[in-house]
Amino acid sequence: MAYIYMPLLFSFLAYAVVYLMASDIISMAVNTVQLIMADEAPDFNPEYNSVFEKDAVDVTEDYGVEKVKRSEVGIAEYGELYAYVRCTRIALDAPVYKGDNDDILKKGIGQNFASSQPGFGRLILLGGHNNTYFNALKNIAVDDIVKIETSYGTYEYKVTETKIVNENDNNAYDFAMEQEQLVMYTCYPFDMLSRTQYRYFVYAELISGPVFVD
Repeated sequence: MAYIYMPLLFSFLAYAVVYLMASDIISMAVNTVQLIMADEAPDFNPEYNSVFEKDAVDVTEDYGVEKVKRSEVGIAEYGELYAYVRCTRIALDAPVYKGDNDDILKKGIGQNFASSQPGFGRLILLGGHNNTYFNALKNIAVDDIVKIETSYGTYEYKVTETKIVNENDNNAYDFAMEQEQLVMYTCYPFDMLSRTQYRYFVYAELISGPVFVD
């Protein structure tokens, strides 16, 4: 009986390994085809609550400086859609969710939960798939303007640098930095349907946006 069951067992294990290796490729390929074939914008998963509401918070201007009351600025919970990231020149226009798990990255751009929202003067770390929502980053250039629109105002960032790093490079960003910086990243090379060992990073500095007041 061993001559019958052992080959079957090894065949099963081999198929299981192949399936696990190919699942990511299949998933990304399906997502890409769906985006290409769609007649309209993707239907975002209703399981993720949206807290984005355009112009929900009053933005005042004082001597050319936009201001919002800190008490009116909400902090998004994990999985909530709270903003949109846009760059007109490269046709980037995508929803931003708090958190960056696999389900979120199928629906839009994910913000690392340890990073801050716009306006808080800290690192904003956004990740997205290189063959869907962040595919446009392959055309971005230094001095491009990236906007993040939130319920409490729109923040603008100017691109200062792009670079390619190894996925294990821990020096690509700094959570402890004490100035606001937008960092966007995706897998590299672009248009790959499998995971890669490199990441494409885009760095941008804050140039405008509402400041918080008591």
